[in-house]
Order: sequence, then structure tokens, then C-alpha cells
Amino acid sequence: MGDDILDRAYLTEMRQWVGDGVFATLMAQAHDNLPPVMAEMLNAWQHGDGAAFLDLAHRMKGAASSVGCRALSLAAHSFMRDPRPAETVSGAEIEALGELTRASLKALRELADQPQEMPVPARPQ
Repeated sequence: MGDDILDRAYLTEMRQWVGDGVFATLMAQAHDNLPPVMAEMLNAWQHGDGAAFLDLAHRMKGAASSVGCRALSLAAHSFMRDPRPAETVSGAEIEALGELTRASLKALRELADQPQEMPVPARPQ
């Protein structure tokens, strides 16, 4: 997965647009927001609540996408598009989504800890 886990171009542009302080706040909010959604998805799956599971998959897709977690957003979206009933999702699939959530948050943390890269103009101005 590596470089595909995050949409680095989107995150670099966001960071340049909002600045380091706001970017750090947004990344901290991702750490506050994504794990509870994952926990709620797990709970809905464990209780066989397919409708809640799909609603939470939609929430995860949007939350992940808004902070550049490309792979997590795509994985959540795949649950929404899957023709199988949500109740038939396997434990392995849920565990993989949990692992992807943790990996995404780790990648965001590492990116946030790196200094901002400033683009160099093609020619002096």
C-alpha cells in the first residue's frame, strides 16, 4: 500500500493553503474522529445492524476523504457498493478495515511531523 494510503498531493496542497497550525489541528481531529467511527462500525457489524453499518461506512468514507486518507475512503466506499448484505461482511474484512484505519492515522501523524515542503518556482520572480 505504501504511498497509496494517503493522497499526498491533496494533503500538501491543503497544508500550503491552510498553514501548519490549521493543518496540525485537522490531523489531530482525524485522530479524534476516525477511531470512534471504526468502533461504531465494528459494533454495528457485531450486532448485525446492516443499515447502521452502511451509514457508518458512508461516514468513514467522507471523514477519511476529507483528511486525504485515500485507501481508507476507498475501502469504506467498497462496503457501500458491495451487493452483499452488510451482515455478511467477514471478520477478516472488518479487521482489515481496522488495520487500514490505524495505518492511515500513523501515516497522517508522520506526514504532520514532517516540515512543510515549499514549492520552488520554475524561475526567479
